[in-house]
Amino acid sequence: MGRFRYGLWWLDQATAGVRAWPGSVAAGAATVGRELRWATELGARVAVARIDAARPEPWNDGKLLAFVTVVAACALAVALVLGLGVARWAMTASGSLPFAAAGAIAVGLVLLVLTYLVFASRRSGH
Repeated sequence: MGRFRYGLWWLDQATAGVRAWPGSVAAGAATVGRELRWATELGARVAVARIDAARPEPWNDGKLLAFVTVVAACALAVALVLGLGVARWAMTASGSLPFAAAGAIAVGLVLLVLTYLVFASRRSGH
């Protein structure tokens, strides 16, 4: 009986590290998850605070012309990609759907940003 108990004790001692490893890995993963959640939450709060504190200033004619030129060039590029994607999709070519989908997402994001810029108003506490 002594040898049997010694064998069980020895087996328990030999496998203690292997049995404890999954628990320590799970605890480490939980800690990393909590830290990532905290960092994401902190980053979101900082971004919201910075957006909220932004004060627009009027642009002069040069800046406005440059901005409108960049917007027009980007709109032309998106229209070109959308046109090619829709044309290939209409011809039922394989692999053309991602072009149309990417163009639709780009247009949607641009419209979302423009909607925010047009309708965002800041109420002053004065």
